[in-house]
Amino acid sequence: MTTKTAAEQNFLIPNGTFLAELSIFLLVLAVIWLFVLPPIRDVLAQREARVAKTAADGQRAREVFSAAEDRYRSSVAQARSEASRLREQARVEGRAILMSMREQAQEQSDVMMAGATIELRGHADTATARLRGHIDALAGDLADRVIGGRDDERT
Repeated sequence: MTTKTAAEQNFLIPNGTFLAELSIFLLVLAVIWLFVLPPIRDVLAQREARVAKTAADGQRAREVFSAAEDRYRSSVAQARSEASRLREQARVEGRAILMSMREQAQEQSDVMMAGATIELRGHADTATARLRGHIDALAGDLADRVIGGRDDERT
């Protein structure tokens, strides 16, 4: 009896309850290890693969974006260059058209001036010819008034 009580009183010597609890713990641990942990590992592996795939997709997207941005910048630079060339070409064509129109306007102006000069010269000649007949009569009247003759004709 004394040995039994000594074994019961020493906490370093395992008793039956401890061994039963230990065996149940190991059994639960084995069940968890065999049936619960593998699905959790699978889910974690899937998530890790999804994260890796997302990171790879992100990297590819950044590369595609960078390439597209480079193409965009190149296209914009090319378009600006083309627009500059077209503006310069339009300026040159505009200057040529302006010079041509100025020449045409100058030619038309010269023709109109020549026509107007001829017309005015004709009017001046006509007026001169028409007034010559009157001038002769007026000059005779003036000469008579100065000399004092032909008073009978005046009254």
